[in-house]
Amino acid sequence: MSTQNNSIQRILLVDDNPDDRLLVIRELSREFSQAQVIEIVDANALHLALTVHDFDLVITDYQLNWTTGLEVLRAVKARDRNCPVIMFTNTGSQEIAVEAMKAGLDDYVIKSTKHFLRLSQAVRLVWQQYQTIRKAAQLELRLQSLLNQLRIGVFRATPEAKILDVNTAFLNILGLPSLEEVQSFISEQLYSFMTDERPSGQEWEREIQFQRPDGKNIWLLFSETQNQLHGETFIDGLMEDITERKQSEEEIRQLNQTLEHRVQERTAQLEAINCELEAFAYSVSHDLRSPIRQIDGFVNLLKEHLENTTCDQTSLRYLQAILELTNRAGKLVDDLLTYSRTGRAEMHYSIVDMNRLVWESKQQIEMDFPHRTIIWNVQQLPHVWGDRSLLRLVWQNLIENAVKFTQLCQQPIISIGSIEDEHEIIFFIQDNGVGFDMQYVNRLFGIFQRLHNQIQFEGTGIGLANVQRIILRHRGRVWAEGDTNQGAKFYFSLPKAST
Repeated sequence: MSTQNNSIQRILLVDDNPDDRLLVIRELSREFSQAQVIEIVDANALHLALTVHDFDLVITDYQLNWTTGLEVLRAVKARDRNCPVIMFTNTGSQEIAVEAMKAGLDDYVIKSTKHFLRLSQAVRLVWQQYQTIRKAAQLELRLQSLLNQLRIGVFRATPEAKILDVNTAFLNILGLPSLEEVQSFISEQLYSFMTDERPSGQEWEREIQFQRPDGKNIWLLFSETQNQLHGETFIDGLMEDITERKQSEEEIRQLNQTLEHRVQERTAQLEAINCELEAFAYSVSHDLRSPIRQIDGFVNLLKEHLENTTCDQTSLRYLQAILELTNRAGKLVDDLLTYSRTGRAEMHYSIVDMNRLVWESKQQIEMDFPHRTIIWNVQQLPHVWGDRSLLRLVWQNLIENAVKFTQLCQQPIISIGSIEDEHEIIFFIQDNGVGFDMQYVNRLFGIFQRLHNQIQFEGTGIGLANVQRIILRHRGRVWAEGDTNQGAKFYFSLPKAST
């Protein structure tokens, strides 16, 4: 072919009659002025032209002195079956036209004066048709090349599992050399899968594990679409080898099982250790109470005796210091026992009136500190689902905390309230006391952690740890906000009963 562009560059004109050739050339030049017409008048010229193969279209007479138009047609098609050929003759017949069409003739025009115009039209239409066919062939070639480069199998089949077309990747995945082998294998191994009733809808995905002819077990993912073409139904689909993905998923599943088992074992070990520590702490605390009480009693007796028999103020001051230390030790032991009990106590859930708990704790505080004048802002609080005794301890610790750290204020103000969202109720208690530095906020709820001077603010550092332990047992949260000398605000949340 002489050119790959869209215009005709060279036309081979096979005709013995010079006058007819002249008329044809003149007619073609009107519409195809750029085209070169190569005149063929004998067999040698035709052989040379076919050998060089440098033309776009052939126009041939049927009756030639040295051959026939049919032979010219067959010779051209033998060289290039897509090369357009038009027979322009006045010696043919209907039978000849039919035979020529069967041999690949693209158009048949009767040679007469009034049909010379028809010849140009035929050339244009045949050339346009040829361009369309050539573009389709190029597109198909390009598509086939891309399909063959894919690592995913592509196929078309009938709903009855007849495989119509596959790409190279499809053959490679199944380990089969040809479409025939694929059809045989599908019929023997995958017929039920291929003809199973598909899910509803036009597109679907299915996975299957099977054994290839070479014995290798693989997993395949079929992504299929049902299409209609000229009234027939086809299944167009992709086939992907997902064996590695399945193996990875299985490895992850086994790893998760192993990890979960290890976590359970470790959790059980930690729970056992925790129980032992709890029991030990409880036992030690309980056993310490009696000797501390006895020390306190004997020291009091000794102090009374010395007060009546001696004026040694130094000894009396030492005894007073011992009494204060025994009191602190006793309070520490009591708090430790309480802390231990909150972690060991069985939970008794019921509907709890938080207003009542706050009122009881507030009354106790006011009895313990009758000289304190505090402004209380207590909102109406909701009822919750929890353990009443433990939640009472929460409010008692938080209110005592607020009262203690506002003792230096000229006018202490303590506010108590709550807010709710879809899943939980959040309670808060806010004071205008000494507050705390937020960089130490993570230490607030740790056991024995104190952010303030022991002499100025007495305490064992167990109260907030107790609060956290109780709230966590209720599946809630605790946190705090504050600023030095600007007060503090403590929060705890409880899940709503429905959640």
